[in-house]
Amino acid sequence: MKKWVLASNALCLVILVGAGCSSGKTVEPAVTSNVASVKPGATPGEQKIEKVYVYANGGNLSSVTDSSKPEAVEEVRKAIIDKIGIEVIPIIPPKGSEDDKLNIMLASNEPLDIFNGSMELHQAKGAAMPLNDLLDKYGQNSKKLWPVEWKGGWEALSTKDGRIWGLPINAPAAGNTVLIREDWMKKLNLKMPTTMEELEAILKEFKEKDPAGGGKTIPLLTTLEELSHSLAAGFMDVGYGKWLDADGKVKPEVLNPGYKDFVAKMADWYKKGYIYKEAFTIEGAEQIELIKQNRVAVGAHWHSRELGNQFALQSSVPEAKYVVADQLRGPKGLTMTMGGPGGNGWMISKNSKNPIAAMKYMNWLQTDLDNYMLAYFGIEGKHWKWVDKTNHVYERLNRDYLGDLIAAMSFAWTIQFRDASPQNAPSFEYYRNFLTNPEKAKKVALFDVEYKFDSNALAEKIPTLNDLNRMIEQETIKFIRGARPIGEWDSFLQELNKAGMEKWITAYTAAYNEIK
Repeated sequence: MKKWVLASNALCLVILVGAGCSSGKTVEPAVTSNVASVKPGATPGEQKIEKVYVYANGGNLSSVTDSSKPEAVEEVRKAIIDKIGIEVIPIIPPKGSEDDKLNIMLASNEPLDIFNGSMELHQAKGAAMPLNDLLDKYGQNSKKLWPVEWKGGWEALSTKDGRIWGLPINAPAAGNTVLIREDWMKKLNLKMPTTMEELEAILKEFKEKDPAGGGKTIPLLTTLEELSHSLAAGFMDVGYGKWLDADGKVKPEVLNPGYKDFVAKMADWYKKGYIYKEAFTIEGAEQIELIKQNRVAVGAHWHSRELGNQFALQSSVPEAKYVVADQLRGPKGLTMTMGGPGGNGWMISKNSKNPIAAMKYMNWLQTDLDNYMLAYFGIEGKHWKWVDKTNHVYERLNRDYLGDLIAAMSFAWTIQFRDASPQNAPSFEYYRNFLTNPEKAKKVALFDVEYKFDSNALAEKIPTLNDLNRMIEQETIKFIRGARPIGEWDSFLQELNKAGMEKWITAYTAAYNEIK
């Protein structure tokens, strides 16, 4: 079964306006910075301006076609020099080959200080340096920025000896949820559900009362992966994910007894016509179109499917609004799943010529939102402005500067500001209230362990891994759609054993025991 994986920095960037790209070359300053060789107020020669080379692979430059104007980059560069005495030299990755370019640079003598890297690859291969001493001396504000309740951020970037190898980017997240049309609930005089039975009754009302009209109402739209992450935990003792059985072995989600109960309930809903008939065969773009067409009453999706397209829907249906069913519970409690932390973070190259300045720059970015906004969006009043400074709502004035000099992006900043675009507001509210809230979702059982697994080594030990995943997904869909009766579930599990499930269990259990 295809497992939901949180991209290393997608959460930090999905709500931010993208930036430009270039050929993959280091962008040296258009004019030497001798004119700003000391910080304001310093005696000439008293303080040397230090250069920090940043590999701009935070994600903000990868999804757009335009690029920053050189003169705008230079203006922001000089503003940063004036404030901190550090000259930032961006290395713009070539599109489509960001990782290849990074690996080449890390293996060469080209200047490179800061990059977005991973524990599994860059730390494991010796490309990054430990940051403990640098954090203690020059990174205290980076330590403070990360909320203490976001367990797993620093841990995922540390090794067993206590050494820290990067600054965390994303917190463990519960991004899949059940969203319901609030306006249709009011129209039918329905209350927000707190149990699976109440949710089923609401789906029944939506099907029968057809608020979209013309028989077009879709009671529940989803995919197998999103459905499982939104609801399956309500039938399990843990979040939807790999789990540790009483026999001490790590097992996949499909072997959890509660998952069978979940599939049986979904099969019943599908048979009753509550789940959209083509839900498991259509692509994501087609699902989004159904939302925009004012047809979807309830979505069990990654939150932005509904919330990110609500504004477009409101252009034709102004009263349309989706709300999170945050009080929903299953037979075994919370229905949403919070995944474990990821092993990506902002690292300093082992070959860095100036690691102290690199840490100072990242710490400066994580000290004050104004600093972060300068490096990300440019000069306030020229490239962007506050629309509502109290609530940190900003508006980009132009695309002259697109974030070439930013580093140390962090979801801890992302939740503290937003752009003024009305289409992004619902997603921001979800980020603030639900995405990282441990009281709204169950953690996966291997929350503290799984991010340390060596995925490449596991794939080698489980030669049928892809076949198993495909088989689990295809057969589970058959059970939900009624192509296989739920009475054959035990036979299905035996089929998985024949396909190599025992090797899967052995490999993952060994990996778990090695880490624990």
